[in-house]
Order: sequence, then C-alpha cells, then structure tokens
Amino acid sequence: MNHYIQSASHDFKLFEMNDIAKYGIMTMTSKVLSPLQYKSLMYLIWKNLQKTPGQIDCVELSLSELCFALGYSKDKNCNFSHMKRKVGAVIKGLMTQELTIHDKKYDMYLSFVWIQTVGISYSKDLIKVRFNTDLARYFGQALAKDFTVVRLKYMNRLSTSSAVLLYAFFCRYQNMHVFNYGIEELTSLLTGTPDYEYKYLKRDRLIPAILEINQLTDLKVVIDENFYGHKVCSLKFVVSSAPSEDELKHCLGNQYNRRNRNIYNTDWKAQYVYDMATQKYVPRDEL
Repeated sequence: MNHYIQSASHDFKLFEMNDIAKYGIMTMTSKVLSPLQYKSLMYLIWKNLQKTPGQIDCVELSLSELCFALGYSKDKNCNFSHMKRKVGAVIKGLMTQELTIHDKKYDMYLSFVWIQTVGISYSKDLIKVRFNTDLARYFGQALAKDFTVVRLKYMNRLSTSSAVLLYAFFCRYQNMHVFNYGIEELTSLLTGTPDYEYKYLKRDRLIPAILEINQLTDLKVVIDENFYGHKVCSLKFVVSSAPSEDELKHCLGNQYNRRNRNIYNTDWKAQYVYDMATQKYVPRDEL
C-alpha cells in the first residue's frame, strides 16, 4: 500500500444545513457543480472542521491526501501527478465564482464566494485554502436541529453529479423513510432548472443515480411515480439504511445474496480499514 489510509471509523461525517442537502449548490448561472467540484469542496470543509471544530477559516493539507480522499490512488491506471494538477485547477476554479444556496432563515437564495484564497505547491505536495468564514453558518456540528449528516466515505464513491446531489438529498429525508417530492423541485436540484423534460430526467439522471447509490452507499432507495391523470405529478421515495454491495459480500462471504440483507451485521469491520483512495476495505493484517 503506497499511500496513507485514514481511519474510517467516523465515516467522514459532514454536518450540513438541511437546505444544502435539499436544494444543492449552484453556480451563479444555475449550473450544478461537477462531481469533482462538489466532492473536493465538501472534503476540504470537512477537513477544516476536523482541525478547528465549529470554525471554518483555513485548511492546509497535502494534495495527495485530497486526491486519495476523492478516490484516486497511485496505480498503473492513474497518472497521479496529472490528477493532482487537475484537482488543484478545480479548487482554483471554485475560488473565481460565487456559489448559490438556499437559506431557510431568510427564505431566499444567497450567492457568495466560498473560497477566498488558494495556495498550491506541487513540488511540496501542498494545498492551502482560506474559506469565507460565513460558511460556519452552514456546516459543522455547531448547527442546531436543522442539519443533515452526509458520510463522505460513501458520497465520494459516486461518479455523477446527480448521484452526489441525490445522496445528500436522501440523507436529508432518510428519517422520514417515505416521502413524496415534486417533479419541478427535483428537476431543479439535478439540473439547475425546472425546464427539463421528465422522461429524460428519469432516463438519464434519476434512475442511473439511484442504482449507483443503492450499490455503493449506505442507503437503499425505492422510487415510484404518482400520477394525476396520465401525467407524473410527483415521485414517492422510500429511503432506508442498508449496506453497500461490497459490505454485504464482506459480511456474508459465500452466502452473499441481496435477499440476505436482513442478516447483515458490522462485526466484520473490526478486521478491516476502509481505504478512500481505492474505495475498498483492506484487511488490517495487510497494512
């Protein structure tokens, strides 16, 4: 193993305001962030809060750690130096634009620059980011009751913007278990605009994202359509906690079967460490 593995005992939990999970994060031109933009930003905020709980200001870490956290490892299939420069460019790009979120307190959308300065040294493998301190209102365990817990361990496995956004969205409503949601609101979350034909949203974004979430994360999502006449007017979601496919396989071994989810337990995890870079569980005796 040629990279540092962080302990996954905490699952990289990020506390964020409910409105961020519900409405997402948009650019000023109402575009959703790319998966790399979104996941990079969330990890940097999480890292900042680990070092200074309750305060968001400045975070410094190795570029390699950031790349590992995003699921990139030093292997023959990855030009790691190129990836570090790509991630660095993504962070610099976020510094140049205002991002928009909904704030329930003011009942309005707010736009502001999240990242104020970025310093990168590729020779020293170092990145330093200074945030807008207003972000402390929207992230961290200091939030009162109005928060959603998002596990970056699972979010960072997801490869599309729709899957990343929906994972946080389903974390937001997980405790409700069953809920209905309007087509226009969901379309705006996934595309940045309500003017996107539903059949294409379902085919190209919604269904692929839910399949990915069910396979790779700690959530199980079932979707059904509510009709008004012949038109789909809203969607019904059933959201529950469930192990990912690889976690089931580790637990059940040769007895693995999707129908065996009800006999799943986490005892096996004591013998493994989760590696964010390879997105796999590694036996402790192989470290």
